[in-house]
Amino acid sequence: MISKMQKLLLVGPQKKKDEIIKTLQKAGVVEVMPYKGKEFRTDGRFVTTADADTALSALKLADKYGAMENAKGSRSEINLHGSELANKIIELDASCKKIKDELTLLGNKLSTIEKLGDFSLDDIRLIENKGNVRIQIWECPKKSAEEINFEKVLAVFKIYSDSSSVFFLTCAKEPVQLRKCSEIVVEEDMTGLKKAITELKEKQNGTESAIFDLAAKRGELYDNYLAELDKISFNRAAKGTVSEFDDKVFLLQAWCPKGELANLKKTFENECAAIIEIEPEKDETIPTLIDSKKTVDEMGRDLVNIYDTPAYNDWDPSSWVFFSFTLFFAMIVGDGGYGLLLFVFMLFLKIKLKNPGAAMKRFINLSLVLTGATAVYGILTGAFFGWFPKAFEAPLITFCKNMDFIKIDKTNPDTTKFMMQLSVLIGMVHICLSLILRGLRAAKDEKDFITPLINIAWIGGIWSFFFWYAFDKGGSTVFNAADPAAISANGLLMLEIFAGILVVLYAIQAKTFNPFKMVYASFFGLYNGVQFFSDILSYIRLFALGLSGALLAQTFNNLAGQVLDLGVVGYIFAPLIAIFGHLLNIALCLMGGVIHGLRLNFLEWYRWCFDGSGRKFVPFKNLTANAKGND
Repeated sequence: MISKMQKLLLVGPQKKKDEIIKTLQKAGVVEVMPYKGKEFRTDGRFVTTADADTALSALKLADKYGAMENAKGSRSEINLHGSELANKIIELDASCKKIKDELTLLGNKLSTIEKLGDFSLDDIRLIENKGNVRIQIWECPKKSAEEINFEKVLAVFKIYSDSSSVFFLTCAKEPVQLRKCSEIVVEEDMTGLKKAITELKEKQNGTESAIFDLAAKRGELYDNYLAELDKISFNRAAKGTVSEFDDKVFLLQAWCPKGELANLKKTFENECAAIIEIEPEKDETIPTLIDSKKTVDEMGRDLVNIYDTPAYNDWDPSSWVFFSFTLFFAMIVGDGGYGLLLFVFMLFLKIKLKNPGAAMKRFINLSLVLTGATAVYGILTGAFFGWFPKAFEAPLITFCKNMDFIKIDKTNPDTTKFMMQLSVLIGMVHICLSLILRGLRAAKDEKDFITPLINIAWIGGIWSFFFWYAFDKGGSTVFNAADPAAISANGLLMLEIFAGILVVLYAIQAKTFNPFKMVYASFFGLYNGVQFFSDILSYIRLFALGLSGALLAQTFNNLAGQVLDLGVVGYIFAPLIAIFGHLLNIALCLMGGVIHGLRLNFLEWYRWCFDGSGRKFVPFKNLTANAKGND
């Protein structure tokens, strides 16, 4: 259910403002509303997220290094805590990256020097000094080697060549420039480079070891991150306070669930601050808090939050969305084999995860319900991995055959017309349920008794249209009828009656005696019929997506069967086609089940009973204390 909210004004002495706000943060039951007007002067302190960003980066590094295979936990005593610990791990990570860059550079130099051979740079410098010559090393393309002009060169020595390049050494009195050649400047010989690389690797190992030690302190890094977030929320709350009476008093606005108001006042009994209940401003958006401990409502709330936050005046749609989404998902996936396979997988995951978080636990429970419902629906309709065994009489089909008022073709129990019209009927029931909920809401919360009457008239009109149209061509594909023509005629008559009732009710709802405005209201009120027609037809996707999944499953089964007839080759590739084909189809069915199952709730159903566009209630609380309490 959606909790009732009370707007509060917190008043206290300026000199104890920080202490009072910390008490409010520790209580964790209000949402602070910073003052954004220009009439009063606010605290205006500067709020920075730099420290929180640093703490988050350090936490990510701890997760990164903690997941490495060579991370063996803490091996040395670390006396750093909080922000010092975060800064240190970031500093060491930067140092480690710099060492890796240097190793890459030295590695590239070594690969070049290895082509020149193992020589001593000191010997080359000695020869240059004794012989008064300049020794240079060059690289040039092999195709250009014959074109080099060695006019000022005393001697040339070929060192190494491959398919593309030639390396050589020149001796001259002065440094020379050779066209089409690149000079290789040697600052260290092979021995020096290998020594430098060895030293850097030792330094890298020491740095990584120190990081692993710090990564083992992930708990402290996480607490530091929460503490920084607490500082930010505290400073933002303080920044939005108003100063009055020569800065002697501060004022702070907040929203509090009415169920928590008594406890909040009790918390401030010993504080020199007053909590005053005030009325919200006109057109002010009241935050929405969906508070329910029921498992069904919690799973439904997760679904609702995917799309939108309900408005404060809405009724809690969680349970309605949960049950309807479960039905739609099962019909769209529609295969008992797929549902059973996914159910077993999610059950294994539930057993395997020993201490999942609250969100993961709800996701697993929701998945078990959805896949279980799919398995049941698939068995009822006789679908199992794309097979519809002739020897197996689907319970749902058997039930339909035995019902006198339900019509089904006994020679073709899976007729598309039957399933298509059944999907439309489900849509009609779903939309009518939405209209009933909206009417009850209008009568109970808004004291509006015209809207419920309008919605009842629309429900009558929707069903009248169905019986008129469905029986007009000789009878419905779902319902048996002795005299379809009479039912169609009565349906048309009732449709005209309900249309007249709607014209009158919309004119009354206009609350005016101006005939033009009354006609205008009635016309555009009746125009909703187009939207009803469109929304209800949208439920055909339940049949269409279920059919497409079944046809794909059958196609892969047929392909595998045809390949199996090829002999030995078929024994190898037929199982692969069946397995990968069904895995692909399962993925497509899951996407369709989630996307379209939610779409029918949030677009077709929501528009007739919920306002939406609410703002989620975000409590001002101490995250550090809350995390320790959960532990």
